Amino acid sequence: MKKAIINEKIGGFTLLEVLVAMAIIATALVSLLSLQSRSIKMMESAEMLEGARMLAEKVMSEGELKGVPGGEVKGEAGHYRWLLTEIRLTPEKMPEGVPLLPGRQLSLDIFWKDGKREEKVSFAEYLYEH
Repeated sequence: MKKAIINEKIGGFTLLEVLVAMAIIATALVSLLSLQSRSIKMMESAEMLEGARMLAEKVMSEGELKGVPGGEVKGEAGHYRWLLTEIRLTPEKMPEGVPLLPGRQLSLDIFWKDGKREEKVSFAEYLYEH
């Protein structure tokens, strides 16, 4: 007796289809990990900038209340270095045609390291005295 040969196709994926699918998944995962890494760096940068803003509030407030002896004060706080300068407004320092209002200008520069780069943020405030 002869056996009947049945030509049945067994379902499944070829090796090539599996390799292509794995390459697509690997590319997507690498992209997601890269985005996650960038997101973490941006969050750290935002935290440093917010820290600089809070330090600026403190230093500028002290400069407003106490003044700046000698016209310039340097300092450090945590990861930050800062330079506060005060300029008394006089007729010689005013642009021509601008009326002199008695007062002073406070300028603050805050520096910090972000990896290999040095970041800087600057603030200026004009205080008019009556």
